[in-house]
Amino acid sequence: MFGFVSTLVMMVAAYNNGAPYSRLPPMGWSSWVALGPNGSHPIFDYCDETSVMDAVNAFMSVGLYDAGYRHFHLDDCWAYTRNSSGYLVPDPSRFPNGMKIVVDHAHSKGLAFGIYTCAGNQTCAGRRPGSRDHWKQDADLFAEWGVDWVKMDWCDTEGMNPVDTYSNMSKALNSTGRPIHFNMCEWGHAEPWKWGPRVAQSWRITSDHEATWDSTVHTITKSAEIPSNYTGSPYSWNDMDMLQTGNYEQAAHPVKSHPNMTATEYKSAFSMWAINASPLMITTPIMNCSTGTCIPGITDLQKEILFNEEVISINQDITPQGRPIKRGSNVTAATWTRELSDGSVAVALFNEYDDVVNGGFLLTEIGLGGPAVVRDLWLKKDIGTFNVSYGPVSVSPHETKVLKVHRL
Repeated sequence: MFGFVSTLVMMVAAYNNGAPYSRLPPMGWSSWVALGPNGSHPIFDYCDETSVMDAVNAFMSVGLYDAGYRHFHLDDCWAYTRNSSGYLVPDPSRFPNGMKIVVDHAHSKGLAFGIYTCAGNQTCAGRRPGSRDHWKQDADLFAEWGVDWVKMDWCDTEGMNPVDTYSNMSKALNSTGRPIHFNMCEWGHAEPWKWGPRVAQSWRITSDHEATWDSTVHTITKSAEIPSNYTGSPYSWNDMDMLQTGNYEQAAHPVKSHPNMTATEYKSAFSMWAINASPLMITTPIMNCSTGTCIPGITDLQKEILFNEEVISINQDITPQGRPIKRGSNVTAATWTRELSDGSVAVALFNEYDDVVNGGFLLTEIGLGGPAVVRDLWLKKDIGTFNVSYGPVSVSPHETKVLKVHRL
């Protein structure tokens, strides 16, 4: 008991370093599959000064900021080499004026700026210089630029220990005096939910999420396996990786990955990330350049999903992440719940299977007595008042029904 209490105290002290937009699960956008040169179709792992500046403007124009998204992140696309003093140098052909000009532009719009590095000698996608044994130099440089979020990947790390390595970078970042959100990305191999609270604000829990149904189910399954006492708290979030919500041919495609999810599946992914209190980081083009002139824009499907304020609201809370209280099968939907700070309960009826299934629950199973009002957050309407149970209702293949239940 005493050990558990001391751990909680340490978690609270470690996480609240003042990093912006980090107390709740962070919401934002990443460049991963979203940018291209000179208004061209996005190229995987690309960014340059013009595309980044345009994307910051588009972030505001398409409505992401108004919907609550605040983070603007560059992934593995910007670094070039190290100078004679050992400091990172941005690609001069892509960032001729350096990085601070783009960071300042993001800040001018009220956004937190995130940047990517890797724990090893080289980065994962671009084989650019990593941060190994340059923790202090890189942290100082990021702080000098005004960076608010650092994601550190785990490629080219043979012989390295994740706990020691991420602790080194954490100390370096904190020593700068700038509040920086530290996002660890060692893919969940070393169970970072157990030790991450001492060194970071969020951490990836599994391998990269791809825009396929199999990958989505895999990520959700891995999240369900995390013990309940490690399921999130302020400044302490399990990261299920970026969402490629609504991506089809308009986005770049990583090697061996091609988005093929249906609208129903994209809604399910967003729903389950939300109830799991995962950071909601999307990577999608936010400029339509198909006519040769880039115009800020996203698709109607993306607007429907990404701007659903009611689904977002079950993500933006300080309570532990949602957990499955009933497993699913090819006849019954899985039931996930998250208790919310206003006393209500978020419920997701999740059908990972290819058949129509039934879903429902007793009010006592979700910790409420009757009568209680059930609201469907995708339909954005109250379903009714129920005294004992809700359902059974039909849940289509790969669908997730998201409900909010509160006692009368």
